[in-house]
Amino acid sequence: MASRKVEVSDLANSIAHEIEDYKQDVSDHLKQEIKIVAKECKNEIQQNSPVLTGSYRKGWHDKVAYEGQNDVRVVVRNRTDYQLAHLLEYGHAGAGGTARGAAPPHPHIGPAAERAEEKLMKKVKVVVRG
Repeated sequence: MASRKVEVSDLANSIAHEIEDYKQDVSDHLKQEIKIVAKECKNEIQQNSPVLTGSYRKGWHDKVAYEGQNDVRVVVRNRTDYQLAHLLEYGHAGAGGTARGAAPPHPHIGPAAERAEEKLMKKVKVVVRG
């Protein structure tokens, strides 16, 4: 960072400007890290998804739902068989509540989301510290 002379009367404005620049740099880096972690989360869910026909596993994708100057929201979802996600994650009873056709839980979304959250928190600390 290059140093520059600042008049005492402009000190407050100069400090505010530097803080705003720092804030934008941190925000930009965090947005990139969020996108990276979302993609890693999607890949982990995909790897751990149950496979019958392969359609469910192939259907996972991540998408930037919103991106503003200081904010980004990324969604990881299943495009092809979204209606199966809850049933496969938590298991389900058979038709009419019977044991026939029941499926045990196959947790693959929750654990990936937890690991993604942990990774992101570590990356936030690194980015903020510089």
